[in-house]
Amino acid sequence: MHSSISLIVALLSLFIAGAQGQSKKRAPLINRRHESTIRNIIQPRFTRDDPLISGNHTSNVAVIVSSSRYWFNYRHVTNALSIYQLLKRGGISDENIILMLADDIPCNMRNPFRGKIFSRGANGGMGDDLMGGVEIDYSGTDVTVDAFLRVLLGRNLPGEGETNGLHRRSLPKMDENTNVMVLLTGHGGDNFFKFQDGEELMSNDVASVFSQMYAMKRYKEILFISDTCQAFTMADEIKVPNVYSVGSSLKDQNSYASHSDPQVGQSVIDRYSKVIKDFLDDAVTMTSTSTSDAMPSSLDSATVAVMERFNLHDALVRIPMTLGELGANSKVGYTDSLCSREMNKVPMSDFFAAPLEERERQAKQRQHAASASLWMNESNVTSSVEEPVIEQECVLQEARTYDSQAKEEIRDGMSVFDLNFIAATIGLGLLVKILSRIF
Repeated sequence: MHSSISLIVALLSLFIAGAQGQSKKRAPLINRRHESTIRNIIQPRFTRDDPLISGNHTSNVAVIVSSSRYWFNYRHVTNALSIYQLLKRGGISDENIILMLADDIPCNMRNPFRGKIFSRGANGGMGDDLMGGVEIDYSGTDVTVDAFLRVLLGRNLPGEGETNGLHRRSLPKMDENTNVMVLLTGHGGDNFFKFQDGEELMSNDVASVFSQMYAMKRYKEILFISDTCQAFTMADEIKVPNVYSVGSSLKDQNSYASHSDPQVGQSVIDRYSKVIKDFLDDAVTMTSTSTSDAMPSSLDSATVAVMERFNLHDALVRIPMTLGELGANSKVGYTDSLCSREMNKVPMSDFFAAPLEERERQAKQRQHAASASLWMNESNVTSSVEEPVIEQECVLQEARTYDSQAKEEIRDGMSVFDLNFIAATIGLGLLVKILSRIF
């Protein structure tokens, strides 16, 4: 009897341990509807011997633009940062990413979670914060059509990239072996994209800058994505080869917000950007052996592995159309008509991940850093990890402080206690008194 009870207890323990192991096997999916598609499209490519072929580029550059201002355009910043974080997980460094955010949404006074921004809900401030490790290159009134075009053409302002302060930016190097991704998110219409309600980028501007880049040999292939109303019309005038163009909506169609968060009080992301990031995250969850439910913010081999097996057409067109709930009258537009490869033959990693050599270099650096950390005491390791998080809070607010200090320097010498100011005021008063007596 005692042995039977022991056997039952042992079997029950094994069952519980197995159940716990099964529950820890992977984090929950963001959208259960993604599961069957991932199982049919992504997972078989981990076993089949027909991998997608890379285009043999040697470097990657990305230009990400969120051109909208004001708190109610919260979602446009999350659109941009969602793609930005995917690039970072693909191993593309901030040196090769130009991030342009027209408003300081994370530091907006109406943001209940200062310095943070969420695409899946705030969850009391504990949600998936997209501001982790973010480096912003252009913000506020610096986000202009002219700045966007200069970045693509590599034309610095005088002193830009050479000194600290206002002109502290350096532009990424681009040549005939560089794959370039350009993302525009904000408000737009038929053949135009708005910058801060003050100026417009026209479709012929986009065509012109791509033509100049082609003549200057500044790209191997370009992936041009626009997430706005009537988005695909921005590609109407492009005539140069090897530009893959994708728009979240066609002419006379809208691009819709996904959902609002009651704690934030705004729509937190657009439908098109949401499905791209959510599906990729779920694909990583289903194909990775990691049990963590937190997505990394730097080079992640599991993310790259999915990108290498996920073609551009599926990632940016097919999945958003079938699973994105874009709206009854919204369809994704795309073209690869002048490209040497079809979109369904191009791995996502060609634009969303660093080349293999760069990823290997980063992996070696991590190994060296891990080895070095064994010789450091625990307090030093902790401080070196936590310090960047502190520096990220309200970066745009700090930039505004810098501008206000510069204005104070300009006003220096105009104080009411300045002797020159007092003498000028007394002289003016005497002059007025004398003139009043004469006339």
